[in-house]
Amino acid sequence: QYFVLMEDRLAIELGADIHGSVPEVFVNADGFKKSISAPGPGNYITLAKAVACIKNILGESAVQNKSFVQAHGSSTPQNRVTESRVLDLLASTFGIEKWPVTAIKAFVGHSLAPASADQLVNALGVLRYGVLPGIKTVTELADDLFDRRLNIALQDTNLGDNAEVAFLNSKGFGGNNATGAVIGPYRTLQLLEARHGRKTIEEWKRRVENT
Repeated sequence: QYFVLMEDRLAIELGADIHGSVPEVFVNADGFKKSISAPGPGNYITLAKAVACIKNILGESAVQNKSFVQAHGSSTPQNRVTESRVLDLLASTFGIEKWPVTAIKAFVGHSLAPASADQLVNALGVLRYGVLPGIKTVTELADDLFDRRLNIALQDTNLGDNAEVAFLNSKGFGGNNATGAVIGPYRTLQLLEARHGRKTIEEWKRRVENT
């Protein structure tokens, strides 16, 4: 997978097609080595920081009503329990009632490329078109999941305008965990206009037609 990450003024100047923005990626390595991927305390920390980051930028409503999660989603008996517990607890902490959750590994497995890049390319599509892909490799959810505040999609779900923010969650071997926050293209343009002015964005729109 290839992604071009630009400083915002350069993207505007070049007339780049803007698919979204990445305000932060949080990483925590607690150094506790296990042979099976498990979150440890680090994944609670990275996800909490990512959600708080978006709350500070876009407000509480964006977190509670317009975000979704790309889960690490290895779906092993241990992974599904530990990751769902992280997500459910953070949903409760930030007042999220039914957090939409999907996992691209359900479609592509764990590719030899970075799994988080699979998450990102899929999330950019969800953010642009508003359709959250369902996890169709199962017909029902395991009964040991922590999902009181989660909406784990088993069918394609039309989020529409409620797809503004994606959280990419990654649990790694050896206690390395990461969560990235991604803001969709439409909200990103609002932020760019607030920062650079409407005239600058109108000039970008003319340039991007050629792109």
